[in-house]
Amino acid sequence: MLQDRITTYQSRLTENDFLIWSYITTHKKHCLAMSINDLAKECIVSRTTIMRFCQKIGFDGFSEFKYHLKNEVQQENALLSEIEGEILDNHIQTIENLKKKDFTALCKMMAHAKRIFVYGSGDIQNLVSNYMKLLFLPNGLLVYDFGAISVNEQFYRIIEPDDLVILITLNGESPTVVKLAKQLKQRNIHTIGITKLRNSTVSKLCSETIFFLNPEIQSTENAIAPFQTTATLFFVIEYLLLKYDAWQKQAASVSEP
Repeated sequence: MLQDRITTYQSRLTENDFLIWSYITTHKKHCLAMSINDLAKECIVSRTTIMRFCQKIGFDGFSEFKYHLKNEVQQENALLSEIEGEILDNHIQTIENLKKKDFTALCKMMAHAKRIFVYGSGDIQNLVSNYMKLLFLPNGLLVYDFGAISVNEQFYRIIEPDDLVILITLNGESPTVVKLAKQLKQRNIHTIGITKLRNSTVSKLCSETIFFLNPEIQSTENAIAPFQTTATLFFVIEYLLLKYDAWQKQAASVSEP
């Protein structure tokens, strides 16, 4: 990586050198088509300054530097294509799994529940919970979000046997959600888990489970943490509403004389 060379030889570099590097990092692809004179003009330095910059970070000259820059851009493009492919594959697999799933039991739970509560175990999950409240309201489903409420004995006194609780968790192993799922199971309260496709503790405890795929992806070598796509979570909520709406219409048509 060229950034490694900058770090290694930073004691040699001047303010102009760092300005040159800053321009290159923000215009990598554009720089591949530039001559040394073009780059010097863009950076408002001399041709000699560009040459010296390349030599300071271990290259014979500008041509060798551009060769390594080109390789780096190609590697980044290949990595991006791989990540894009993995994300799309997991979206497709999530959709295929949802198409195969029988939603009858879930829809009956939602229709017969006195109240529906939803709990998200993190920031993204809370966003999904709020989205669910807004999305389900036009269909006559009032969803209560208790993500900001402390889950204590007082809360368990509020929950009744004919309520339904939807638990949204990425890995299905959040201590708070696992404890909540256990307590609800002991009280014979129906639960729907929305979680990553894996044999998790939460998936075993819930009455019904909707799975999605969102792999952890290391987008770059310098990334602080792996990237997780959460778009499928929002899609799952929308798909659940569509299935509930279809089930309602079918149930209404059957009950008609």
